[in-house]
Amino acid sequence: MLSSLAAGCAEGSTTESPDETPVIALSDPGHASLPDLNSGSSDAARTDRLRSPKHPAFAAVMPFGLVACKPGAFCDDFEDASPGSRWTAAVATNGVVDFVGPSSSLGAHALRASTNGAGAAAYLTLDGASLGKHWVGELAFSFRLDSLPTAAMGGPEIVVVDAFGATTRIGFSVRPEGIALHQHFESCSGTACTSRSDLVSDVKPGEWRHLGVAIETTGTTAPPYGRIEVTIDGGDLIFVPLTVTPFDGKAEAHAGITVADGAPATAHIDDVMFYVR
Repeated sequence: MLSSLAAGCAEGSTTESPDETPVIALSDPGHASLPDLNSGSSDAARTDRLRSPKHPAFAAVMPFGLVACKPGAFCDDFEDASPGSRWTAAVATNGVVDFVGPSSSLGAHALRASTNGAGAAAYLTLDGASLGKHWVGELAFSFRLDSLPTAAMGGPEIVVVDAFGATTRIGFSVRPEGIALHQHFESCSGTACTSRSDLVSDVKPGEWRHLGVAIETTGTTAPPYGRIEVTIDGGDLIFVPLTVTPFDGKAEAHAGITVADGAPATAHIDDVMFYVR
């Protein structure tokens, strides 16, 4: 199922020649063995494994903004006359969302999210489909930080809110040692009932990274509840078990700083693609 999802939305992967636009399926059986985040005893060991060379089956990643976005996916390179106007809402709590350069591709704009300290947030929200127990989804974007957080900063994520107000969040966060995939289930009171974080990449200030997370749920009553596939700069797939329950709720995409670091921070987001069904 994840393979067909990627094939429907992956025109951002091109070779260095703009005339060639191969589509690489996320679950292509021809891929070599991939990193397993459940092996190894330390974040440092995981980071070393994730620095291995890219699989040759993947073409060099070019931002999707250079080509058309296929029907069925929401894509935004923030180059509209009114950048950000196609999103549902903006959240700015002790923070600011604006649209300035640099762009991660050939454009002039990107989303810039700035926060002033702990408790702040600055991000755009986009309403998605109502989901059952079985669904697939993907969020991909380009991401750049001006400086590393002092502790941790939450970035773009897929959010599912059920009829009782319980919230599930699956997305990326940044720590001084690197980029992590986070999974959180929160009750309607905001208490974290289930939480998991896996380091998936190193990170450097001022460097654009292209991040992607694809999710497939199985609707089972015991974990794992499905699978997650992560890509960093079009490299090898990283498999993570789905340990939260994003079922029977309304999907949203959040782009920006969703959880602020203790210190002031600025993040740049570009070439966003969001898809759920």
